[in-house]
Amino acid sequence: MNRSETDAILNVHRLAFGEAEGEEIAQLAEDLLEHPETISISVRREGQIAGNVMFTPFVFEDHPDVKCYLLAPCGVSPEHQGLGVGREMMETSINHLRSIGTDAVFVLGVPTFYPLFGFVPTDKETPYPNLLTIPEAWMVLEFTARSVEKLGGKTRSIAPFMHAHLWDTSQHG
Repeated sequence: MNRSETDAILNVHRLAFGEAEGEEIAQLAEDLLEHPETISISVRREGQIAGNVMFTPFVFEDHPDVKCYLLAPCGVSPEHQGLGVGREMMETSINHLRSIGTDAVFVLGVPTFYPLFGFVPTDKETPYPNLLTIPEAWMVLEFTARSVEKLGGKTRSIAPFMHAHLWDTSQHG
């Protein structure tokens, strides 16, 4: 990925998350893009990146054989919100993840958006389970039947996500 494409992706996240979180999420996105196992999917409008979503490995320590990903960040630039970019991004991502043999995708996100694509609340642990104050925000989309039910125990993500404040839902409402 060239620098101008990286900058366009970072700018989408900066704008999508606004002044309060934009810089932090853009920095997280940049760190994730440097990780070789990150899957980055962008949707373009008129030749420009209008939305971007990333997926990184998400591991259940007692079940390393189950191939899971964490979905984050997911952003659509404000001028393209409400115009189908998010839907296209999610549908493209789901098809891609299914095609590479993913068992499940987890997301800590908006409880009214992700269920539109089949995500359901889950009781599986986040890396910081004591910080999950909005349990309906922790969701899973299962691709391989019955792969999630056997999962349990401690979880971990790649290093950029292993910061407690990223898992703290008390600051969101």
